[in-house]
Amino acid sequence: MTANNPIANSNFQELKPSSRADNRGRLTVGAVAKEKTYRVMINELGQILLDPIVNIPEKELWLWKNQSALSSLKRGLEEAIANESIDLGSFAQYAELDIDE
Repeated sequence: MTANNPIANSNFQELKPSSRADNRGRLTVGAVAKEKTYRVMINELGQILLDPIVNIPEKELWLWKNQSALSSLKRGLEEAIANESIDLGSFAQYAELDIDE
């Protein structure tokens, strides 16, 4: 799925045969959309696509933009799950160091 083609799976199922927006533009989708956040897109035909998203704190965005760091994190998590990690001891002595960004 990319910004140019946000549809990752075209196997859509009809939720309702017809639904009308109220005078404030609200449309009820039902329980399937309960408690979720969506990116809302519209095409030139007026078709609306609701793409479920998860918001992350801005301070963590760097990780998702840095493929090397993200790959390293994923590899570390996989190693931890497989009990392949190596204990290097405590790093508490470095907790108060100032880090140049």
